[in-house]
Amino acid sequence: MTQGSDDSLAHGLGLTRRTLLQRGGTGLVVVTGSGWLAACGGGSSSSSGSGTQANTGKPVRGGTLRLGGSGGGETDTLDGQNALTNTDFARAYALFEPLTQVDSKGVVRPVLAESLEPNKDATQWTIRLRQNAKSHDGKPYEAADLLYSLRRIQSKKYPGAVSFGPIDLKAAKVMDARTLRIPFNKPYAVFDEGLALVQSVMVPRGFDPKKPIGTGPFKFVSFTPGRESTFERFDEYWDSPKPYLDKLVITNFSDETSQVNALQSGQVDAIDYLSSTSVAAAKSAGGQVIVSKTGAWGPITMRVDKAPFSDVRVRQALRLVVDRPQMNEQVYGGLGTTANDVFGIFDPLFFKGLPKRERDIEQAKSLLKAAGQSDLQLPLITTPNAPGQIQAAQVFATQAKDAGVRTKITNQQPSTYFANSYLKVPFSQDYWPYQPYLVAAGQATVKGAPFSATHQADPQYDKLYQQAIREVDEGKRGELVKEMLQFDYDKGGNIIPYNFPVIDAVAANVKGVKPGVSGVALNGFDWKNFWVES
Repeated sequence: MTQGSDDSLAHGLGLTRRTLLQRGGTGLVVVTGSGWLAACGGGSSSSSGSGTQANTGKPVRGGTLRLGGSGGGETDTLDGQNALTNTDFARAYALFEPLTQVDSKGVVRPVLAESLEPNKDATQWTIRLRQNAKSHDGKPYEAADLLYSLRRIQSKKYPGAVSFGPIDLKAAKVMDARTLRIPFNKPYAVFDEGLALVQSVMVPRGFDPKKPIGTGPFKFVSFTPGRESTFERFDEYWDSPKPYLDKLVITNFSDETSQVNALQSGQVDAIDYLSSTSVAAAKSAGGQVIVSKTGAWGPITMRVDKAPFSDVRVRQALRLVVDRPQMNEQVYGGLGTTANDVFGIFDPLFFKGLPKRERDIEQAKSLLKAAGQSDLQLPLITTPNAPGQIQAAQVFATQAKDAGVRTKITNQQPSTYFANSYLKVPFSQDYWPYQPYLVAAGQATVKGAPFSATHQADPQYDKLYQQAIREVDEGKRGELVKEMLQFDYDKGGNIIPYNFPVIDAVAANVKGVKPGVSGVALNGFDWKNFWVES
């Protein structure tokens, strides 16, 4: 059950798996022109020196915020339900809203929905929309719009449909202007979690992506794919007095150096998805660098249906060759956190009792010998689709040598990688934002999952998953999740050495920026809570 009030909600998010770029908090580190100021959990810290924090002060209205966004291209879209790139996501959260989102601590909370209630056995959900929600044309956003939006996602087979579960939208019923009742063919206890995806943003009836109308804090003004988009404040936004900004401009940047140069020159006010090597250059602009520790994960993926990874001893051995603190230090300058080959770490049902995975070269050699793979040679296919990914592959190759494993890295351009290698090759890398555990499992690790790089199809694991998504008792569901996590830890096809950090930088006069666990820039592109001081 998910209920909420009209209070401000932090814009973290749990994303579905996008086809191209995967980018990536509770810890926050603020850097200003005077150096490192603070580092603490939960998003609060005190300032000192000459800098000011990006998350303090009294909001003021007015002004323009210019984002120098990482990535994007000619395929950029204004259809938030089919968003692919980082700049697509930035636009989607300006124009539209999902029914629910993951907040800065990883908890699923309502956004456009006022409440979401299952019946006793979760075979039916009732969604109640916010009373004051309006589309940008001034019309109330109603249950009929919601039903249209859900059906659009499903009929077009957009990414958000993956997490709708066994939904029966043909039998859904509009109860009144604000209420929609949806039956399910089987119990589905995690529908509210499944809706917390960027591609599950809602649109009104008759939506035209060429002239996009949503319920988000900003209205469409102009758009040039691969270059720039402009939005203006929506004065009838339900969460008054937000948004504070008059205008939002999102400009695509193809490389990190150009982003940093643009911030230094005053061409933009915010930049996103930086590597740790850009921290010094970004802070020299006199602004603030914000480093969020996240639940996002960067797995090295092993296809369990292909040799040698079909032997669980090989998978276990390769997890043991990784020196996780060293990888975090060498790839992310120590700003990430070491991981334990499992995901969903901020889920309230996450089991924290798994032993910390330590490097053990002798045990790795023993397992490889027992599997007949003492002279293992591995082709690792990777692509620069996320900060640190190539470096992580290189560090893995170096560390694996100590166990006699020789790794040949092939670095493909993203267009080639996603056309020829993604979800196909035996040994590769992937990049995921934070999502609740069962949402991510449904996309990545169960049989037939649409984005399964491991091609896992374990009957016992799948049985646990089916039981878990139907279980309305959270205590019992937690026990099922615990068993699934134990399987991931012991037998899964993912090597997950770290949870990657998100590094963003903003000008000194940009305020309202807070951390979140999502692994998405600027606290999930929390546009409505940002303001600029003159």
